[in-house]
This record gives sequence, C-alpha cells and structure tokens, in this order.
Amino acid sequence: MEKIIMSNLRNKILHLLNKNYNIYFVNSATFGLFSILFDSNITKIGIPDQGGFKGFIEIPKLLKKNYVEFPTDNGVIVPKFKKEFDVFLFTSLSGHIRSNPSREICNELMNKGIVSIEDISGVFPDKDFGWADVIYCSTGSPKILECGYGGFVGFSPDINMEESEKVLLFSKLPDSYYLKLNDEIENAQKKLNTLRNMAQIFQKSSLEIPYKEPKSISVFVKDENPTNSLELLNKKIRPKTGKSLFTKCPRYDRIKENGFVIETIKLYGMENDEIKEISENIEKIIL
Repeated sequence: MEKIIMSNLRNKILHLLNKNYNIYFVNSATFGLFSILFDSNITKIGIPDQGGFKGFIEIPKLLKKNYVEFPTDNGVIVPKFKKEFDVFLFTSLSGHIRSNPSREICNELMNKGIVSIEDISGVFPDKDFGWADVIYCSTGSPKILECGYGGFVGFSPDINMEESEKVLLFSKLPDSYYLKLNDEIENAQKKLNTLRNMAQIFQKSSLEIPYKEPKSISVFVKDENPTNSLELLNKKIRPKTGKSLFTKCPRYDRIKENGFVIETIKLYGMENDEIKEISENIEKIIL
C-alpha cells in the first residue's frame, strides 16, 4: 500500500517539476539537506551571503565542511561564479522576499562544474524555479505544502551522488504523511497565488517597502528602529498562526538590513479585507 501511495505521489510531484528527478521523501528538510551534503565528494560549499535557509550555515559546520559566502545584490544572486566550491546552495526566493534567477544560476554553475542545490519551498509548484541538479522542499509548518513535518529531495539523473541517496533511504514516514502531502499538492498552486496576492496588498501600502516583486510571499519593511516598532506591533497585531506576524531584521534567512518582515503565510485563511485592515493598522502604529 505504502509503495503504491509513494509511487503515485512521486509521479504527481514530477509533473510539477522541470526535470525527471529521483524523488526521496524525508522526515525533515534539515535531514534532507544534511543527507545531500554528506557526500564525501563535497568538501567546500558555496552559500549566498543572505536570504538562505539557516541550515546553509549550520549543516556544513556539523559535517565539518568549509563553506564560502557568495556576495549577493541584497539577497539576489548574480550568476557570475568562479570554481571556488564543489556545490552551491540557494533558495528560489531569497528570504521569501526576492526572486532568484534559478535557470541562469544553474546554467552558470553547470558551466563551471559546480553542483547546484535549490530550496524550492517558497515557490512550489512555480516552474520558473527549480532548475538545479538537486532540489529540496520542506513540508513543515508554516509552508506552502504544510504537513507539519517532512519534505522531499530530488536528484537529477545527470549527477552521481550515490552516498547521499543511500543516507536518504534511512528516512521513514507513515502513510498518513503521504496522504496529507497529496492533499497539500492539490492545493499548492491556489495557496501560492493567495500568498502572493496577500503580499501585494502590503506592497501597495504607505510602508517603506524597497523590494516589491510579484512572486514575493513575505514583505520586508525598512525601519531603522525595528525593536521599538515590533514592540508596539506585537501588542496589537496577532497572526492567524504562530506567536508573531513579524521577523526582525537584519537576519541571515531574510535580509541583512534594518527592518522587519511581514510573514504573510501566518495570515493564510484570512479574507482580503482582513489583510487590508492589518496593513492599515501597521501603518497607523508605526508611521
């Protein structure tokens, strides 16, 4: 039964990806990334200097492997690489705020003989992204594919990372996870569109928002004193899920500028009128 469910789910996921990846399901995206980087052929790892997953820094340290921070344009990767590392990690959507040119990045890395590894958690199932040799997607919480835990990893048939693939086989998940993931995949495009539309509502406000992109799912508000602003905001504005709607910056997994990020995914399920009201309340409190 489990094998049938997994096979059907793999086919459904592959239909929404750009390559015929070998798909592995994992109990967490962190374990997935650990397994990818475990391969002995990987000794030096390239990561963006901001906008990445915090595991980009933590996991190489755990594996006692060197990492190099690649300079970005305020989070966006400009694909001009030198052969300074074996693999390069990046997120499709830098800090959930700014789009990375996935296809150009991956083509340039391939030309340099560097393996590309892309976190597609913030954009699935948008096929403008996800062109890497290896992709992975978290299905934790809160996420577009929200199962509360788990994720999946995909290896392109063009690369050989046998050691990593063997480690991934240790991950076991219950049937209930696959059934939940199946439902989440059915709803993924609708949820992604909703989050992007919510971000657009905040982007149209009078808040100081330097990066306004149609594919953002979170919104960065520039603020020279975010500590004071967030103290006021957290007293009066509560998300639908989680303790706070806001993430204080500078922060590696968002952006290294003073301000805060509005995490729209924590408002998922609210109506547009409610989102507009929250946006107006933020303006009243801090402007």
